[in-house]
Amino acid sequence: MRKKITGIFTLVFLILAASPALAQLKKIRFSTTSIAVTELQFRIAQLKGFYREEGMDLETLLIRGAVGMQALIGGSVDYASAAGATIAAAVRGAPVRLVLIVNSKPQFDFVAQPDIKSIQQLQGKLIGISSRGGAVDLLTQLILSQNGLTPHKDATLLVIGTPEEMMIALRTGRIAAGLLSLPRQLILYREGFNKLAYSWDYLASYPSGGIGATEEKIKKNPAEVLAFVRASLKGVQYFTRNRAESVDIISKYLGIKDISLAGEVYDLQLSRVGGISYLDDAWMRGAIDFTKKSLGVTKEIPPSQVFDFSFAEKVLGRSKN
Repeated sequence: MRKKITGIFTLVFLILAASPALAQLKKIRFSTTSIAVTELQFRIAQLKGFYREEGMDLETLLIRGAVGMQALIGGSVDYASAAGATIAAAVRGAPVRLVLIVNSKPQFDFVAQPDIKSIQQLQGKLIGISSRGGAVDLLTQLILSQNGLTPHKDATLLVIGTPEEMMIALRTGRIAAGLLSLPRQLILYREGFNKLAYSWDYLASYPSGGIGATEEKIKKNPAEVLAFVRASLKGVQYFTRNRAESVDIISKYLGIKDISLAGEVYDLQLSRVGGISYLDDAWMRGAIDFTKKSLGVTKEIPPSQVFDFSFAEKVLGRSKN
């Protein structure tokens, strides 16, 4: 009798172990650049179990852009969310490709002191940037130039550092203006600071948040790449269709206690996701050209050296094959 019961339990265990729910998940390591709204869709996809549905056990690691690229190229992580760093690495010739972009529009607002109402009033003022030659520096110069101010002549660009340090510099009056992304600009607007410009009005091709993968990963394991892109896009779709739950996740993920502010963050982010415009050749070339300028690269870089949107096209039903 005991042998019969043992045999039944063994059979039940084998059946359950073979079921998809208990099948062994593949460990996937994903590096993200920060705890930010641009990473939110990946967080949602993880919380809602979309990666597990694709057979993946996702481990998210917080690694800054350049270091994250080194980890990706070296094989320490499977994918990286640093879209800008991935494009820069590919332009330099590294064997990486951007396979998905979540935010195809830039997220920055040009924020100024309460007494400054126009960009022209920045003449003779100090303007904060994160670093020399980076995207924020070039975008700041672009905004100034298109409003009649010559950078480094009519206004001084001062290296401040992180977005948090930029907020402090604005609050203490050290700088007159600077580029900030969500949720920081909304917090400052509530304190009386002014919005002088939205960066997308000056630069349409600027990704913030995506998926970078190595050439080797794309060639050797295309099924995994497709599954990872599919799960991530489910996260994007869930974010766009479920405001109440997404606002709650924003509040917890970004540590925003004020639910009304979290709602403002959601609404603004939703308007800046950018749809699927990034699949266009013109968008890709625009992103490459801006990156080349920031890196001082002059040679021609084809989009195929930087992007591989074939997986996103398959998921979106836009496959060209």
